[in-house]
Formats: sequence, C-alpha cells, structure tokens
Amino acid sequence: MRDLPPLNALRAFVSTAKHLSATKAAAELHVTLGAVSHQLRALEEFLGVELFVRGHRQLSLTEQGERYFGAVSAAFESIRAATGVLKHPSLKDILKVRAYTTFSLRWLIPRLSSFYAGNRSVELVLSTGNEPVDFNREKLDFAIRLGHGIWPGAIAEKLIPNVLAPVCHPSLLARGPAIEKPADLVNHVLLQSTWAERRDDWHEWLRAEGVEPVDDFSFLYFESSALSYQAALEGQGFAMAQLALIQDDLAAGRLVCPFDRHLDKGDFTYYLIYPENRRLSPQMKSFRDWLMAQCASFNEEPVDEAA
Repeated sequence: MRDLPPLNALRAFVSTAKHLSATKAAAELHVTLGAVSHQLRALEEFLGVELFVRGHRQLSLTEQGERYFGAVSAAFESIRAATGVLKHPSLKDILKVRAYTTFSLRWLIPRLSSFYAGNRSVELVLSTGNEPVDFNREKLDFAIRLGHGIWPGAIAEKLIPNVLAPVCHPSLLARGPAIEKPADLVNHVLLQSTWAERRDDWHEWLRAEGVEPVDDFSFLYFESSALSYQAALEGQGFAMAQLALIQDDLAAGRLVCPFDRHLDKGDFTYYLIYPENRRLSPQMKSFRDWLMAQCASFNEEPVDEAA
C-alpha cells in the first residue's frame, strides 16, 4: 500500500485534469482552491514527475500527465462500476456508446433489437455527435467514428464499407433532364452534406469519373447526410450516398442509383473505437462481439447495383 499515492490527491488530479482547471476541480470536490493545489503538488512530489504545465491562468497536461490521467480515470471508473453493482445489484449494466446521427438512424438503431434480445441486463445509452471523442474526459465505453482507423490511445476495429454512389428518387429520372453519363448531372441539383468528413464526396466521385470542373455543378447544402438523404427521398435532387446506409431504400425502390459507378473509400470508413488502456467489461465485450457479427453478416450481403 505504501506504493500507492493518497486517494485524495488522485481525486484532485483526475478532477483537475478533466477540467484543466484547479478552480473547477475545487468546486466539484467541494474543497478550497488551496487544498486542490496542495494535493496536486503532493502527488507530483510522490511520483517525482511534473503532471501539469502551469501557464498564465491556463493548465495543460504534460505527456506523462496525459498517460497517467488515462490510467487513473479508467481505474476510478472501474471502482465506481464495481461499487454500483454491489450497492444496487438489481440495476442494469449501463453501456455508453456515441455514434453519428445518420449512422445511428440508418444502420445501428434498426439492428439494436437483436442486441437487446440476448442482453436483457444491459442498458445501452446511445448519444450522437460529430465532435472528436476523448475517452479520458468523457464517460464513454465505445464510439463509432469515420476515419482512417488511427486514433491515438484507442483501439479501432473496421465495421462496414464506405462505398459512395449518387442516388435519387425514381421520379427524378423520369421528369428531369436526361441522365446518361455523370457529366449530365450538371443539369440537376446535387445534395451535399457540409460535415467536414463528407463535404468532398461529390468532388471526389466526379473527378474519379473524369468530370471537371466540379464548380459548374449546382449544390444544395445540408448540415448532415441524414438531411441530404431525406431531400433525395423527396425528389429534391441527387445525393452522394454511402451505400451501406441506404440499402433498405434501394431494396424498396425508394432510391435508385442512376449509374453503376461506385467509389470505394477503402480504409476511410467506419470504425468501432475504445480506449486501449481499458479492460473490456462483460457488457462491453457483448456489445463489441454483437456489433462485429452484425458487420460480418452485412459485409457478406451483395451491394445493390444501379437501377
């Protein structure tokens, strides 16, 4: 036990590192600012390292402090969870997952009933957002992110393909200017998400088809892909779709692909990410295994070709 630092010092460190503010930590812990500062200094003396870079009215973690914060906060979370199980054995295990709104609506939520069917004791809390995930400062078990599979401090497992193709409502092909080749899209409205990870999709697809200049095309912008897909369903124009997220619409004929030309983004796709320094709890392992099985089954299904 002599090798362990004082618990109060660790609590002061975790709170200060989370807020990057000793003042906010003092308020959270219901102690004075001087008490927090004293505990932080005592912890640094115990460890023999500097945990914070102290600037003018600004705190930041050193590299060693960042690593220590990740490990200690994960340990506190494990203690909190274990304590909750003992104090409230009838409560369900809570699993916190963050994903994108469009991915949640169009892929994840329709499949969740099969997860609950085999995991009645788990209460899944699904949140949405596009902002970067920080497992050190947020109480999240998993996140589903779009990227190249590299997130520092996190394990990333590839989920589903990110294959792009233009789609539209069938009526648009019948009533609009003729569509025979990609360049003909210049006569139509292109529906575009303004989200940073998706805003270049149309440009990349058109250039892959040898269509230049892209600036000649007319765009209607939306803050999310979910809105651009809805506009396409209403016949407002052509959306650049991630085919994995609109398979039900293609199968039902609500949307069609005017061209048999797809752009596979390869490793730039959806990943399940979780902290590399956190041991998977039973409920985390159950969700991870279920999700990977769902993705494996989905990846074996043929992608609908052009209508």
